[in-house]
Amino acid sequence: MEQALAYVCCSAEESRVKVQKYCRKIYELGYVPICPRFVFSPFLEESDAEDMQGYGRMSHILLRRCRMVVVCGKDVTGTMNTEISMADRLHIICTTLDGLVQIKESK
Repeated sequence: MEQALAYVCCSAEESRVKVQKYCRKIYELGYVPICPRFVFSPFLEESDAEDMQGYGRMSHILLRRCRMVVVCGKDVTGTMNTEISMADRLHIICTTLDGLVQIKESK
């Protein structure tokens, strides 16, 4: 069976270690975590407006290819709201990490 892609939606303020834990948990639940922060941050500068526009475009391309969006962390930022809204418009499942755990445990 093919594993579903899960878009990791989290605040830019979350620590790298915390985001890695989110991704690991999603992986352990049987999904392929797709985290734009890890993919794009090595070569894009947060202080460069053009880079941030590119980050947004590329993140949306990845989001469209995922089966679900997993919202991680306690705070929801403006960028996260944009990702959640896009998922809603595209009829992509949107859940929290806790919700995903509950779904898997109920099976």
